[in-house]
Amino acid sequence: MTPTGHVPRLSFTKLALFEFCPAAYRYRYVDRVRVPFASRLVIGAIVHSVLHRLFQRLLAREPVDKAIVDRLHADYWVKAPQLNRGRNLDIWTAAQALLDRYWAANHESLGTPIMLESRFRFRPESAENYSIEGIVDRVDVNSSGTEIIDYKTGHRPPNMPDRLRAQLHTYALGVERTVERTADRLTAYFLADNETISVKPDPEYKAELLGRYTAVAAGVEDGNYQARPGPHCHHCDFNRGCAFRWRAD
Repeated sequence: MTPTGHVPRLSFTKLALFEFCPAAYRYRYVDRVRVPFASRLVIGAIVHSVLHRLFQRLLAREPVDKAIVDRLHADYWVKAPQLNRGRNLDIWTAAQALLDRYWAANHESLGTPIMLESRFRFRPESAENYSIEGIVDRVDVNSSGTEIIDYKTGHRPPNMPDRLRAQLHTYALGVERTVERTADRLTAYFLADNETISVKPDPEYKAELLGRYTAVAAGVEDGNYQARPGPHCHHCDFNRGCAFRWRAD
């Protein structure tokens, strides 16, 4: 590979994909190969959008109730020309079920958000030639301090996986560097069962994480997209068209 001369704008998603396999990163972000359709991603986008608009009403001190949740969901479909309730009934039903369960579990205490869908972008150090960017779902202030919350459509894992820990710490860094607010708690909220998993920010882990971003930035700038085939290839969006994919035989 030859150097791209490109100054990387990294995100947690890009970090995770490059660490998974640099060739997969190239397919998605350099060659712009289209990612196969996945209904779970569409469901996630719908639920995130509806909750975002619901939480905006909280910020504005406007009334919220179940009828409003249902209306916001219906509005999403009206404004999404790619979706049709009759043709995509499975997606509509799954999204509505997640929203129904979220409201049932939380309507008596929806929290106090102070930031919603907040974008950030920063350079780890002034001398670095790359930036880290992202969008934080929600930041709350409560009795224990400042909490960063990220919503997931799946089920709560038994323990905090490194991928999720890295994502939440990336968001903590983004909030610290752009609005100068230090988080006391990092939380992932799993909508499939309305359970959370939380950690306290770890300064040592954040420093290690920045080192991982620096390594990925160097690989991207150098155009170093050498494939790393292995059993994980079965979970890659680009497996079918990849000449380097792993084969059990």
